[in-house]
Amino acid sequence: MYTRKNIRFTKAGALAVAVFALTGGVSRKAMAAPDASAGGPVDDAQIARRVLALNRAEQRTADAVKGKLASTAVWLLAERISLDDVALDQEFESLAAGDRAPDATGRPEQPDLSNLSGDDLENAYVDREVQSHQAMLATIDGELIPAARDGELQRRLGDLRSEVAAHLQAAENVKHAEWSRRTAQQQRADIGKTIGNDYP
Repeated sequence: MYTRKNIRFTKAGALAVAVFALTGGVSRKAMAAPDASAGGPVDDAQIARRVLALNRAEQRTADAVKGKLASTAVWLLAERISLDDVALDQEFESLAAGDRAPDATGRPEQPDLSNLSGDDLENAYVDREVQSHQAMLATIDGELIPAARDGELQRRLGDLRSEVAAHLQAAENVKHAEWSRRTAQQQRADIGKTIGNDYP
């Protein structure tokens, strides 16, 4: 059994999910847009720096929430993303020639998780990971791999794609498991109310 808490929907949770959905849209735009400052196609070093920016944004988000998570399944998701992205950083650093700043090519603005806790945080974090990894896959397939010129960079982007797809699957599994558990819990509560009404 991976989860230790019941997840409930609240107005604050719904608002948080909406905020993260908007952030996902910003993320997709930021990842897909070429580097306007370059005035032309994205080169290999810019691709590598963009990957570093995205990986480090994911690491910061995961590390920020891990200490506040009570659900084991959600904590394991955050831990996996954090550790895997540290390893991916090492794969791309050597290819990010020139300015290696994490936000050298612009990175998506990250949502503030500091005011969320409990079920609201866990629901919003899992939804964010599903959306952000879907956006990352679309960008890798549609922008980064086609633009890469160096064979080694193409190989590493292929590895990155596999890792992102695995993270997406893990996030979707956690989301589905939580939905199934909440549905079963609601059904038990409804049955209990029905029995209570029939037998006062």
